Amino acid sequence: MKRFRAVLVVVAVLAGAAGEGVCAEAFDLAARKARMGWIWERPRMREVPEGSGATEVDRFLEAGMRERGLRMAGAADARTWLRRVSFVVTGLPPGLEEVEAFAADASREARERVVDGMLASPHFGERWARHWMDVMRYAESRGHEDDFVIANAWRYRDYLIRAFNADVPYDRLVKEHLAGDLLEPRRGPGGENESVLGTGWAFLGEEVHNPVDIRQDECERIDNKIDVLSKAFLGLTVACARCHDHKFDAVTQRDYYALSGLVQGAAFRQVRYETMESHGVAAGKVAALRAAQGPRMLMAMGRELRGKVRRVDELLLAARRVLFGEAVETVAAETGLDGGVVGGWLTAVKAAVGAGGSPLHGVAMLMHEPGAGDGVNVPELIGKCFPVGERWDAGGMRVIADWSRAGATVWRVDGPVYGVGVKRAGEVVFGPEGRPVSGLVLGGAAVRDPFWDRLALAAGTEMDSGELGAAGRAGKTLLTPKFTIGGGRLHYLMRGRAQVYAGVDGHIMLTGGLHGGMRAEFDTAGEWRWVTHELGKYEGHRAHLEMAAPGDAALEVAMVVEAAEVPKGFPWERWRPMGGKGTLAAVVKGWRDEIGAVAELMASGGPLPEGKLATADWLVRNGGLMGVDFGVVREAGAKEAGELEEMARGMRWESALGVSWGEVSGVDERVMERGKYSKPGVVAARGMPEAFGYPVIGEMEGSGRAALAEQVADAGNPLTARVMVNRIWHHVFGRGIVATVDNFGWLGERPTHPELLDHLAAQFVMEDGWSVKRMVRRLVLSDAFGRASVAADAETEGKDPMNVWWHRMPVRRLEGEAIRDALLTVSGRLDRTVGGVPVPVHLTDFIVGRGRPGVSGPLDGGGRRSVYTSVRRNFLSGMMLAFDYPVPFSAVGRRNVTNVPAQALVMLNDPMVREQAEVWVRRMVAAVPEGDDAARVRWLFGWAFSRLPTKEEEVAAMESLGEMRALAEGGAGEAAWVEFAHGLLGASEFIYLK
Repeated sequence: MKRFRAVLVVVAVLAGAAGEGVCAEAFDLAARKARMGWIWERPRMREVPEGSGATEVDRFLEAGMRERGLRMAGAADARTWLRRVSFVVTGLPPGLEEVEAFAADASREARERVVDGMLASPHFGERWARHWMDVMRYAESRGHEDDFVIANAWRYRDYLIRAFNADVPYDRLVKEHLAGDLLEPRRGPGGENESVLGTGWAFLGEEVHNPVDIRQDECERIDNKIDVLSKAFLGLTVACARCHDHKFDAVTQRDYYALSGLVQGAAFRQVRYETMESHGVAAGKVAALRAAQGPRMLMAMGRELRGKVRRVDELLLAARRVLFGEAVETVAAETGLDGGVVGGWLTAVKAAVGAGGSPLHGVAMLMHEPGAGDGVNVPELIGKCFPVGERWDAGGMRVIADWSRAGATVWRVDGPVYGVGVKRAGEVVFGPEGRPVSGLVLGGAAVRDPFWDRLALAAGTEMDSGELGAAGRAGKTLLTPKFTIGGGRLHYLMRGRAQVYAGVDGHIMLTGGLHGGMRAEFDTAGEWRWVTHELGKYEGHRAHLEMAAPGDAALEVAMVVEAAEVPKGFPWERWRPMGGKGTLAAVVKGWRDEIGAVAELMASGGPLPEGKLATADWLVRNGGLMGVDFGVVREAGAKEAGELEEMARGMRWESALGVSWGEVSGVDERVMERGKYSKPGVVAARGMPEAFGYPVIGEMEGSGRAALAEQVADAGNPLTARVMVNRIWHHVFGRGIVATVDNFGWLGERPTHPELLDHLAAQFVMEDGWSVKRMVRRLVLSDAFGRASVAADAETEGKDPMNVWWHRMPVRRLEGEAIRDALLTVSGRLDRTVGGVPVPVHLTDFIVGRGRPGVSGPLDGGGRRSVYTSVRRNFLSGMMLAFDYPVPFSAVGRRNVTNVPAQALVMLNDPMVREQAEVWVRRMVAAVPEGDDAARVRWLFGWAFSRLPTKEEEVAAMESLGEMRALAEGGAGEAAWVEFAHGLLGASEFIYLK
């Protein structure tokens, strides 16, 4: 009756009615909670009813049947029980030898041994990971028009299999899904970070390439994540509150946007999960060695320089003569200077003209002035070439990120290449082997260290679809906080080469020109420059930046600002001539004296004043002009270089990648009126739905996902354990205690045995330590699980025709994957290898469309289990779809179960089924001697149905074989057996579980 009332209310809402009922009332959180009070109470151990059942589960169920006058069905026979438990626990049928051995001893102890063996099998993880993949709408492509591949998505699938096999506590699994990148990692046998892979589910949904309304597209993607998150872990349809307060449950629209902010504080990445932890430790060691190595190498550079700067003024004046047309040979002969060195200085002067941040810039500009000849007093030209007031001034500009000052911007990196923090002013910038010191840090910067040039990707790593390039940047990225784009002209103060991705509205499917401007590349030719990234079309949108160097290129980044004009000047001092008057010769001599003094400071090992850093940096980078012996410089840091090289030899440089969340910064979303982003309302502070009673996560620098994970996985959370135990019950018994496993709310089904579910949920937490395996074991060893699927009598079946009270075990049709895996098992073709790259879908002429995979997989999938078949959204397996495979759009905890002609036609006509019948018969021929037809029939029955044929079936089988042989060409051979075997595979008993 309650369900009927709810449906009437829905109809009223859709019709625009405003009469009596829930939807017409003002939202009352307390009232909403009160009418569904059970789900908001923490599960607790209940008093177990008295009864004859072997387990507490049985006694709870027995009490319910006793009240209704129902009789329990008898026990299933041993073979039926073994086949049932084998499919439930591993998803595979038992082997013939297992069946015969168990039939000889089906005692309680034998059952426990069987179950424990199956729980320890690696196939347990494959079976239960597949259940969870439905909930997480697992797929390996993005769907829509071109079905672009989600690179390395399958790593999440393998993570699940390993986690279920290892029986990772469910509360830990929840935390890894919500904040695995923020947790102390759970490590694999090779030191890999397993936890970070748990967050990959967030990016397995659909993605649109080139959406016209990019913000609306983000809203749809966030909605999908919230829908999956809330259904999967909480059994609530929070996404129903996107446009208004939930019409039926204790969930407000503010609750929806409170979760939305938590989701938006992180971004997509391809993560080096195999090496990220060891590389993180190594980065700290590299920083310590560099801190000791740098000053000694800088001193050696200074000692090399101080005797080599005496003739710099002569070289510059000689270069000017060549600049204005004199032959370099003539100038060299007259001055006694080396012509090649003069040419090198001329090149440096020309380059400095376009490099406003270079200490040589003003001198170079003056040298290019025709009126600045020798002996000419040029104060006006000096004022022009060395303008006053070009020091950095942030006035009128918006600073997005500032790495020029330690602590000004929160340090966020993906990977070790930028070290452990901002490099401070005066620290050495290290270069490749030939130029071990390539510069100095000016005010402060994020600096790429060439030690990490060895980073590589493991063979077979998939690269991203489209132009994002996240796989190529994995572990090499510097991130800014999230910010709202204003005018849209972003300016980056940097030196080197950079690839910049502007993650506007979290859009990652960059293909074509519509949003190609979100990705840009810059090259400053080795000088500090302001470069500009035009993002004006995204004014008002939220974004973050990811900056990386292509390949092994050098890169230093100091600031990101937003301003209408390119900033003037730099946040460090440049050299200026003393006084306002002078000649070119005097200016050049003054510059020579300046670099000589700086070289002396470097040689002494003393601190370099801020005003001297730019000059010192120029000297280091241009030491070759003055004949510096870089071998001497390298030798000064040889001790640390040796230690670094020894460490490098012991490191693992190649890594596979996995899809993951990466932390960016906190976002508090605004409530959107009617769900329209164009109508933002009040700010919804991040947190769980208010009904749970947890503190608001509130404003913080990070996303807040770590706090969310703690609250969802809290032992006191009233829904998390209940929902998971109900899912386990559903997969063991075929229907949940709450039948709507993804919806415990008002429009979901009421629980048939709320006390039992509470009791099990409390046991799950307090006794089992959140162990999925222990809960599965408890349920499959119950008498209820071992009952026959036929009712004890007609009266009981009449009173409980839907088997709501579990008087018998239901007959269940197997899922498509279990049917296909059973085919491979009985035929002997099954490859039991666990994990690995997806097997391409077998393509037929009828599987067509844009984005069609270029390669078709083998007909039998290489013998691999169905869980390893590639899940391409637009090209799903026809066989799986016939057997109700869920389209991976949102959480599906309970698959549809249909009985339609297409399923029989698949078993009759699918080439894969026919092929396995042939393989199966070849196996039979090898196992059973020719001439003993009865033995062969029994062998086939045993493998197909885990039982022997009845006398009637055996007689019918012999008759059928005779008819098939008569029809077969030649009247003998394997053809008749293939037809017979194929007929067994098409029988209902093969695809149904009693």
